[in-house]
Amino acid sequence: MLRKEQIAQAFRLEAETDLAMAELAYENGIYSRCVAMSQQVVEKMLKAALAMVGFYGLKKHEMVDHFAVEYNKILTKEFINKIADLAHPIEDEWVRSRYPDWADETQPVWVPSKQYSKDDATEALSGAKTVYELIIEIMKSKFGFEPQNDSETRE
Repeated sequence: MLRKEQIAQAFRLEAETDLAMAELAYENGIYSRCVAMSQQVVEKMLKAALAMVGFYGLKKHEMVDHFAVEYNKILTKEFINKIADLAHPIEDEWVRSRYPDWADETQPVWVPSKQYSKDDATEALSGAKTVYELIIEIMKSKFGFEPQNDSETRE
């Protein structure tokens, strides 16, 4: 397996693990963590897709714009926009879903564990699952890359 495929596989596995954690958080009513883990799924799947075109090593959370640039000759604009439309709102939650915010003294302190609703979590989780599936589709159709199953990758 090529290095870029190994990196993509690693990101895919970690995204799958984060997806399982997002689902557990959702099932247990821990909506802020569901949103946080959903953001991680999106970030890691975009990094998996970017690894497939040799773009890796960027240690940032916002990956949608990089994905759009790197895939503009590989995918249709409509397909890129579909992913971007799903990913941007979730991507924007990477800090807010994890950390209290007290910057605006005219507002009460933002406490993620108290602020996120079931609807917020439902939307984030649904978007993350769709991004996961779309990136898998890209990896298969454009690169002939079949993600390994859990028993092969978790050992």
